[in-house]
Amino acid sequence: MKIDSGRMLNDYIQPNKKQYCIPVFQRDYAWTHEQCEKLFEDIVLSFQKDRLHFCGSFVYAPLKSKNHIDYFIIIDGQQRFTTLYILLKALADCAQDESEKDALEKYLFNEDRFNRYGIDEKSKLKLKPVKTDNDQLRLLMSGKIDSMDKSKNGVIYHNYMLFKELISAFLNEDPDHTVMMIHDGIDNLICADIRLDQDDDAQEIFERINSTGITLGLPDLIRNYVLMTDDDQERLYEDYWLITQELLSKDRLESFFLDFLNMKLDGFTKESNAYADFKQIYRDGQYTNESMLREILHYAKQYHTFCCGNDALSSEINMALSGLRRLKQTTVYLFLFHVFDDFEAGVIDQRELGKILNLLLSYSVRRLICEIGSNSLRGLYKTLYSRVFIRGENKDHYYDAILSFLLQLTSKDVIPSDADFMLALKERNLYRKNALCKYLLTRIENQGKEHVITDNLTIEHIMPQNKNLSTAWKKMLGEDWETVRDRYLHTLGNLTLTGYNSELGDKPFQEKKEMLADTTHIVVLYSDVKDKDLWNAAAIESRAERLASLIKELFPIDQPETKIEFKDPRYTLYTVADPHKATHKYVNYYELLGEKVNVDSFALMVRSVARKLYDLDSRIIDQMASTQEVFPSWINPVFSYDATALRNPVKLKKDTNLYINTGYSAYDCICFIRELLKKYELDLEEDFAYSARPSAG
Repeated sequence: MKIDSGRMLNDYIQPNKKQYCIPVFQRDYAWTHEQCEKLFEDIVLSFQKDRLHFCGSFVYAPLKSKNHIDYFIIIDGQQRFTTLYILLKALADCAQDESEKDALEKYLFNEDRFNRYGIDEKSKLKLKPVKTDNDQLRLLMSGKIDSMDKSKNGVIYHNYMLFKELISAFLNEDPDHTVMMIHDGIDNLICADIRLDQDDDAQEIFERINSTGITLGLPDLIRNYVLMTDDDQERLYEDYWLITQELLSKDRLESFFLDFLNMKLDGFTKESNAYADFKQIYRDGQYTNESMLREILHYAKQYHTFCCGNDALSSEINMALSGLRRLKQTTVYLFLFHVFDDFEAGVIDQRELGKILNLLLSYSVRRLICEIGSNSLRGLYKTLYSRVFIRGENKDHYYDAILSFLLQLTSKDVIPSDADFMLALKERNLYRKNALCKYLLTRIENQGKEHVITDNLTIEHIMPQNKNLSTAWKKMLGEDWETVRDRYLHTLGNLTLTGYNSELGDKPFQEKKEMLADTTHIVVLYSDVKDKDLWNAAAIESRAERLASLIKELFPIDQPETKIEFKDPRYTLYTVADPHKATHKYVNYYELLGEKVNVDSFALMVRSVARKLYDLDSRIIDQMASTQEVFPSWINPVFSYDATALRNPVKLKKDTNLYINTGYSAYDCICFIRELLKKYELDLEEDFAYSARPSAG
């Protein structure tokens, strides 16, 4: 990169056989009248005082050379450059002298005096804005003013007309004023000329000097990285990026790229590191811009299906995807990327895909009902594909392999049993899980062919929520009405759907029955309410039993037709509860928050766990290192920023100056991990386990 002083007119606009292109991903031309008026005022003042005027930086990079035309992209300064180009056109159109008019117009076009270079319409203009602006600019430069966009979006037209007014006002102000005075003022505009070389990181420089002051999001950074310096950027933009952008809303783009990166990475990325991780993936994978954009579009299409459904897929598949969305089970997308790749490759058909999605939906519903923490799900789904299909032949029984694996898990991620599921359905507070509650009640009601539209329905308590129950309700519930109310109020047996909102309120049971009978054709949920004369504990329990059985049928977990064995009989899964069990053992993997990580030694496991926890929340280990904290009953600190403070220091991560102590026995390694898990307030029994076998085995 070289920084010089440049003159806007003499060094950039005037030279022949050059074209400056605005990258297709840049924002449209958007200068306001206020900005144009200020620039015009500075130009006139510069002429009157006969002095140079600094107007900022102009950052550009060579793009290509073709037919003797040198093409450049403008990385910073496009708004100002475009404005000057429009001003020169307005000056030419206001000039009365034909020679002046001709001289001013020559600034705008590349010339081929002897027809040697084949300059066409695309390369004739010295400025090529983004697509929408380019159409308007070409109309302006060809004099087709009447055909230009005159709406409020027609910024080029309105700024051109403004400059004509300003020029006319300047000329009428004094009979001695000429358009060439304004020209000379433009000639006084200087800038910081920053021409990037091939080795310069155009994206990094763009981020540092981005004049908008708006922080670029992850999608913006990735887009610029793969398009900024590509000489075929317009085609790549339209063939890949534009389609990706149209498939996914602005809000979804961010989450898509995080999921895309987490699917590609060994570990997990954080928003603060995501862009650096993307560049590392790009370099390590030896991608070209087009191959990366092709892959991004491929997974964006899948992501659109996850988020919005797909009419080309069966109703079963779309219903299962809809359920996962409604229950906000988006962590499953890390696994579904791989499954959909196999589906598109013909490894599984729609029927098998539907079974897999329904399995995952049933698994999600059961976890939510049984209130199993979700902190392990992301790790589970990230590694699930590689763990299930560690042997290629498992794909011969694709669905059964996934089901077998989930049934054989020994951590909290194992599929909840029918008995646990039924008990939780009948006894847990379902109402506080509002989205799940309405989803389950809707599925119960819509299990038949006639689907009731439930979007406008709300959840209704048959026994009222009001703590000050009426005398009639207290009498119906019995002497222990308070106990009955507290136990059953928010449970499945007491909940239904209604269109009356709060109108039912505390009405007596008989009135509620009559109103519920009239509400939007709710049949299945109401069938065991309408014939009841009493609504008490027995009635609620009976209804809960029936509805829970229906839900169990809607979200079943069957046994695999072909059982796939995943457990190595030599290995046992241990927790950190008893560190002595690690002695004289070989370790082969550990599970942390659902993620499985292969290791071949306890020493490596300690460092790996510490890195994972550091990535999860760096503040805890940072604090331990800063204070050189010592574990209870230990002698030396375990983390430090001073390598000399540790016995056998090893850098925890390459990009930090943070060191971890090493050289422990297997027993001490498990103690180390146990204390670290406590610092992170993780469950010692549920959130971590390791697999090991006796060293003699």
